[in-house]
Amino acid sequence: MIRAGLATLLFAYAGVFLAAILVLWLVYGLGRVRRRHRDRIGLFQCRLCAEWLRHRDQHSLVRCPSCGAMNEPTITGNAI
Repeated sequence: MIRAGLATLLFAYAGVFLAAILVLWLVYGLGRVRRRHRDRIGLFQCRLCAEWLRHRDQHSLVRCPSCGAMNEPTITGNAI
């Protein structure tokens, strides 16, 4: 049997609790970054009216629904 005092048990409980909070925080943060990156795929801005457009195919021209200008999709790293 392991003998431990009340102070040791409280310290161990607090350590486990804080470790669990840290793990949950990291998992939530990574999920949020992944969702944000996934939402930016195919997102670009119209060159005339600056409206944000979404298009999956990177090799074709896209007509802006707002102003009718033909736009070439750019790299998604420039989005927002």
